Amino acid sequence: MLDPSQPHTNHPRKRPKNLNLLSVKFPMSAVMSVGHRAAGVFLFLTIPYLLYLLQLSLTSEAGFALAKAELQSPLAKIFWLIAIWALAHHFLAGIRYFLLDFDIAIKREMAQKSAVFVMIGGFVVAVICAVILF
Repeated sequence: MLDPSQPHTNHPRKRPKNLNLLSVKFPMSAVMSVGHRAAGVFLFLTIPYLLYLLQLSLTSEAGFALAKAELQSPLAKIFWLIAIWALAHHFLAGIRYFLLDFDIAIKREMAQKSAVFVMIGGFVVAVICAVILF
C-alpha cells in the first residue's frame, strides 16, 4: 500500500543495466531455440539455390555435369555441411517442441537435457556427414 506522506511517482525503480549480451549466461534451451530459428531461416534462404541446381541438372546432360561439378567444389561442401547441420538441428528441435506441446519433458531438468541432446545431435550428424563428404 502506498504511504500517503510520500509523493507518488510513476517512475519505476532504477535497475542496473547490463548491455553486454556476451556476459549473460543463457540457458541451453534459449541457445537451442535461437539455433532452431537460425537454422529455419538458413534452410528457407537455401531454397532458391536448391531449385536452381535442380533446374540446371534436369535441363540436359551438360547441365547435370555442371551442377555435379558445382556441388563438388570445396566451398559447396562447406555450404552443404552447414545445410546438413541446419536440417538436423531444425528437425531434432522440431521433435523436441512437438513433445513439449504434449507436456512431455516439460520440467526444467528434462527440458535442459533435451536441449543439450538437440545441440549435440545436430553436431554429431554434421560430423558424420563431414567424414563422408571430405
